[in-house]
Amino acid sequence: MAGKIKILYATDGLGNGGKERQLIETIKNIDSNKFETGVIVFNSNQYYSDMVSEISDYYSVYNKDKNVLEPFVSVFEAFEKFKPDIVHTYDLLSSMYTLLPSKLNKSKIINASIQDSGLDQGWQYKMKRYLLTVSDINISNSLIGFDYYKSYGKVLYNFINPYRFTENNNKSEFNVVMVANFTDYKDYNSYFNTVKILIGMDLIDKAYAVGSGKYLEKFEMEIKPDKILCDRVIFTGNICNIEEFLSDISAGFLFSTEKYGEGISNSVLEYMASGVIPIVSDIGASSEIIDNGLDGFLVDKYDSDSVIELIKKLKNDEGYRNLLIFNAKKKLEKKFSLKKNISKLEEIYLNLNNN
Repeated sequence: MAGKIKILYATDGLGNGGKERQLIETIKNIDSNKFETGVIVFNSNQYYSDMVSEISDYYSVYNKDKNVLEPFVSVFEAFEKFKPDIVHTYDLLSSMYTLLPSKLNKSKIINASIQDSGLDQGWQYKMKRYLLTVSDINISNSLIGFDYYKSYGKVLYNFINPYRFTENNNKSEFNVVMVANFTDYKDYNSYFNTVKILIGMDLIDKAYAVGSGKYLEKFEMEIKPDKILCDRVIFTGNICNIEEFLSDISAGFLFSTEKYGEGISNSVLEYMASGVIPIVSDIGASSEIIDNGLDGFLVDKYDSDSVIELIKKLKNDEGYRNLLIFNAKKKLEKKFSLKKNISKLEEIYLNLNNN
């Protein structure tokens, strides 16, 4: 391992989300001849825990469940054992827990906690802004993220591995989906209201909801007695084969809440990679992914008439669908390329380590 730059990735947890998927793709694709990777997390036994422990060179859990202050002390163990040259944090908590040991260990700090455009508010917003000022370099996955946190640094867009996805152009049904957890940050009310109209007009065959979260059971109970929706709305929970699943979907929704904004959504990138037409709230960083009408759609989620007309056109015009899919693939190659963005990240590591 001598001569390699040691990168310690720190993240609050390894649940089923876009941030976690980015971490996995980073570890899998970074040049192992130049870099050694370690991971520390502060929640155990989550969706990607086993996978990350297998693919990283060093892995440790400092669970905060019993005492949220405990990791401030226990995390020093990782620095003693792994001795990182660079600490790359993904969120507010991991940035807080690793600040002091990073400074004492003289490890360079990359703060990549800007994954949103409005999620942190109140004291969390103030703390994140402070932590951004004491890092060596900040990375945001969107331009609007830097605007929201009044910070600056490098924009490194989420990357997508196109080889994970298989497009199915011979879809026998017109099915739609929303891939998002049932939290305060996503607007499943608007999704199901839209779906009810589309099903009532027989414009779609099935509507899927992929994800888990505190409001899942609530929505399941609401849909169950609805005669229009009960047989044609399917709750899948979290699924591990999203690539295979999306091959049978025609259009993918992502409706976000105005209060918390939206960052660069991995769900939207996965729609585009799968030949699924994205229909997305015009909120936050979504306009940095989609050029409206060219490779997807930015919509007002409350304007059901416009969404209905959009679905009609997509369903009846195969040539238009194929053009959107083609443009989306080009967008991914140009802006969200795994190879290009991993190379940019490696360059950041090398430059930082040499300074």
